[in-house]
Amino acid sequence: MNAPRNLSLTSTEILRAVIRAIRPHGHGFDQPIEEDVLLEVDRTIPFLPAPLRLLFPLGLRLLEWGPLPFTGKPTRLSKMPREEALHYCEGWLESRIPQRRMLMLGVRALVYLGFFQHPTVLEAMGVGWDRRMVETIRLRAETLDHAHYGYPR
Repeated sequence: MNAPRNLSLTSTEILRAVIRAIRPHGHGFDQPIEEDVLLEVDRTIPFLPAPLRLLFPLGLRLLEWGPLPFTGKPTRLSKMPREEALHYCEGWLESRIPQRRMLMLGVRALVYLGFFQHPTVLEAMGVGWDRRMVETIRLRAETLDHAHYGYPR
């Protein structure tokens, strides 16, 4: 398996813990694709706006070390059991502090983009983008005003 190119080892471990905690489970989503999702997030990082790209590692560290100041538990996110880590991340999403909420929303968006675009997840959801593209082109061609565009019927 490839190693992340844009994340440090520490950021990689924290992101693994976030992915493990927040990725969907059940309903056909139990594929072992955490590493693929991690690599997809890593591949996306260079395309983030510069301030976000530079602050992303700091945000991950805030998530990692946040349990002590925000929950009073002397632990780190990467050491929490999955259910506890999920509850902790949900707490960030429900925070009255906008910066906490937005940090978790951003990290979750990156993780979900990587997760829900994975081929096995798309297959489990019955989504076939290649089929959908062909269907859309065919439907669009059928609805064109042929006389207006100079095409005979």
